[in-house]
Amino acid sequence: MRSVVFWQEFAHVVVNRLVNPEPGDPLLIVADTATDMNLVQACFTAGIVAGADAHMIVQKRTHRDAGKELGASLKGAILGSKLVLVLGGGIVRDPATLEALEKGARILSTVVNGIEDYCLRALLDVDIDAMNRNCKRVEELWNKTKVCQVTSRQGTDLTYELIPRKVKSEFGDGAITYDGEIDFFPGAQVNVAPVEETINGVIVVDASDTHNRLVHTPYSLFVEDGIIQRVEGGPEADLIRNWMETIGARDEKVYRLCHASIGMNPAARISGNLMEDERKLAALDFGFGFQYPELGGTVGHSLYHWDVILSTPTIYLDGKEMSGGGQLNPDMGFEAV
Repeated sequence: MRSVVFWQEFAHVVVNRLVNPEPGDPLLIVADTATDMNLVQACFTAGIVAGADAHMIVQKRTHRDAGKELGASLKGAILGSKLVLVLGGGIVRDPATLEALEKGARILSTVVNGIEDYCLRALLDVDIDAMNRNCKRVEELWNKTKVCQVTSRQGTDLTYELIPRKVKSEFGDGAITYDGEIDFFPGAQVNVAPVEETINGVIVVDASDTHNRLVHTPYSLFVEDGIIQRVEGGPEADLIRNWMETIGARDEKVYRLCHASIGMNPAARISGNLMEDERKLAALDFGFGFQYPELGGTVGHSLYHWDVILSTPTIYLDGKEMSGGGQLNPDMGFEAV
């Protein structure tokens, strides 16, 4: 791992390229006590140098139960800021955050703990412009695709329709560029909400998920009309099944597939940390539960969200291979990155 002195360069790119404040813009930096304070201070300093009206809040690291809202001081600070840079703290689906987004705030989030070297490589060593051009190409392809099929050597075989859902590659590129946007960095991934009632087949989870982290024994999710009907497999499957049965009694949306997202960052690997795993080049992330409104789906709000990752699936768009084996198909117009 590289020295923490690289946080200064990292923070400069984050603030000036990904957040990009105008002089005087209210910029709130939110972290928790598990976050490297060298990174927090570097981002705060970069915000000041950029001319933003920068403020910093560091909260105690706690496990916040779903449904428990933020304290009044942090809530007020979020609602009073045009730009919010989250470096830890678990606030991205809090009601205050969602309210701020509705009012036009821009929110950028990451958690670097445990993947510090990846975060540095993924932002400083990657051709961001080329990566974003590939994201734009996915957007173009998905926006004219009727049927998407996903297969894998492990046994995945899932189909879903994309038209008339619209993909916006800026949502997932790891930067905030429009009012009401929330994004996560380092980017990138491209997100879509498949037409829910058309999602059918089996997903074999072979890389990682929110609850098991690394998956050592692949397990299967059987999906009908966008809803998980059963889970089969070994101990990892048992954990997921038990969690869903417990939570599903309160919120059935944890069974509902709400997004499909392809990773686009060549520096990412499968580590068990979803901030990295979701962005592995040509990996596929299926999410369940809470669905951001800008995806345009019908699942909507939930207190819960969880993801599963397929490391090297093959994706077909109306029968044509877009990606497979961890690579994007150059015949579909993708650049080498």
